Amino acid sequence: MSEERLVALAEVTGVISLIGGFILLLLMVTLFFRKTAEVEHRIATPGKQLEFIRLIWGNGPIGRWMRVMHVYAFFAFRNLPRIGPRIEARMGDEQEPLPLSLKLWVLLPFTVFAVFMFLFFLSGWYLGTFD
Repeated sequence: MSEERLVALAEVTGVISLIGGFILLLLMVTLFFRKTAEVEHRIATPGKQLEFIRLIWGNGPIGRWMRVMHVYAFFAFRNLPRIGPRIEARMGDEQEPLPLSLKLWVLLPFTVFAVFMFLFFLSGWYLGTFD
């Protein structure tokens, strides 16, 4: 591939990933948040971090985003060796196993959002934006 085509590909990738990430961000704090709140309600036991996050940040747009990130972090970090059980014990408890379909309402959109943001910054780095 020529240099011009690679630059054009990086530009298109950057724009598509930025737009896709922004749309996913809006969807996660509006339409998908109902499912995130249901998951949060089931794993946020009294006295744990997820309950305090809900009380501190509230239900505004930034608060919803913080709550989505913390619920995602609960599922992502609890499977890490050695530190995972401590993180799970500090953040909340999954007293009864949640159905996979309910977990995916939190895990899938946020993971795709993270991939979009990685691609956005990677294309910006390739284009020399950070120099």
